[in-house]
Amino acid sequence: MILLSLCACFCIQMRAQWGYGVKAGGVYSKQSVGYDMDIDSKWGLAAGGIVTYSLSDHFDLQGELYYANRGYKITIYTDMGAEKAHDWVFSYHYINMPLLLKCFPTGKGFYLLAGPEPEYLADMKNTIKNWKPEEPVDDTEWKEGHTRWGCSLVGGIGAIMNNGIFVDLRYNYGLTSALKDWKSKNRSLELSVGYMF
Repeated sequence: MILLSLCACFCIQMRAQWGYGVKAGGVYSKQSVGYDMDIDSKWGLAAGGIVTYSLSDHFDLQGELYYANRGYKITIYTDMGAEKAHDWVFSYHYINMPLLLKCFPTGKGFYLLAGPEPEYLADMKNTIKNWKPEEPVDDTEWKEGHTRWGCSLVGGIGAIMNNGIFVDLRYNYGLTSALKDWKSKNRSLELSVGYMF
């Protein structure tokens, strides 16, 4: 009986140390490039899952697996002497796997987070809005010019309520180049709302 009670207490304690959640939100991103070009930011979506392990009252270790749509846009003219400009939009579909340390300065509630974020480029597309070319656009050459694996550094702040709902704002600073032949690094702001079970 005593052994069963100890096992039950141990399982309850282990369960209390682990947490699971989901999140979704928006991404405001662009790329820094190594040549002179006016690049604008674009909006995208992000969503995925979270696993946390409580190290103490003030620190959690958090792993995530989530999708994020990042990219940028350029204003161009499709024809010589054209009066109307078009947005050339580059859209990247990333699978992200950050490992973050969360710090709760005053106990559970408000938190700071930071850590590395490995990322995999699952797909990408580039489209020119409101322009129909005579021939279909082939993205194969563009895809081959991009690196599949990369890594970013993440830092952010957030707050979690007693009912499990949280709000998270973070900045993603790309450490590796998104392009093989040019220095082009991702930069993004991500605002997410989620729920911890």
